[in-house]
Amino acid sequence: MSGHSLARLAVTSAGHGEPVIVIHGFTGSAAAMAPLVDRLDGYRCVAVDLVGHGRSPSPADLAPYSVEAMAASVAVLAAGMGGEPCHVVGYSMGGRVALALADAHRDACRSLTLISTTAGISNAPERAQRREADETLADRIDAGGITRFVNDWVALPMWDTLRARLSAAEWQASIRQRTQSNPVGLANSLRAAGTGSMTPLWDRLDGIEVPTLVLCGALDAKFVAIGREMADLLPHSELAVLDGIGHAVHLEDPDACATAIHRHLTAH
Repeated sequence: MSGHSLARLAVTSAGHGEPVIVIHGFTGSAAAMAPLVDRLDGYRCVAVDLVGHGRSPSPADLAPYSVEAMAASVAVLAAGMGGEPCHVVGYSMGGRVALALADAHRDACRSLTLISTTAGISNAPERAQRREADETLADRIDAGGITRFVNDWVALPMWDTLRARLSAAEWQASIRQRTQSNPVGLANSLRAAGTGSMTPLWDRLDGIEVPTLVLCGALDAKFVAIGREMADLLPHSELAVLDGIGHAVHLEDPDACATAIHRHLTAH
């Protein structure tokens, strides 16, 4: 890959057919998206490890961690997959990367699926407040290490529904996956790719013409509201709210999530 701010991303490929790029959320990896990838039969799924996560590099420089830089790294990956536009599925932070990809690299995307995603924080004081909060979290990783950070992170209320849906063994496996990332990578990701650092894309949504599925869990009230707002602004979008689940849609009900995505991919 060219450019000082682009990272060479580790990927995990599965299946055959039209290419689908799958992008995880903060503290995730390609491995965390496996329950969804395993259910997307009939497609060539390429799950990425974003910079600072999984097996991808964790540079000290913050530039490669910006949402725009991560989108550019995914665009290079997409360009190497046969030249045709790819279906792109992104969860949470990965959804923000997918949205930035569709905005800045329009030829890369055939369709978008945005799971529990926001277009950023449009209010400048709120954005600054979030940036400060993320900086504090990043400092806690530096000071206390990744295991303590992950344990604190998964204790947040947004993960209660996931914990309730997974078996004890599955929950422990998800914590293990999160703690395998590089602490430098996670801290830098918070500093450069959080919603406080991201350039908001709300005023760009009406120009994103690719067919888009906005997917969220009914128990995740904050992201249902955000999803509804995004779907109203994206010109070719559909909102799907799945009952009985929260933020981690693809882990809490992978069957319902995969069914909704299959329907979207087949139509486009």
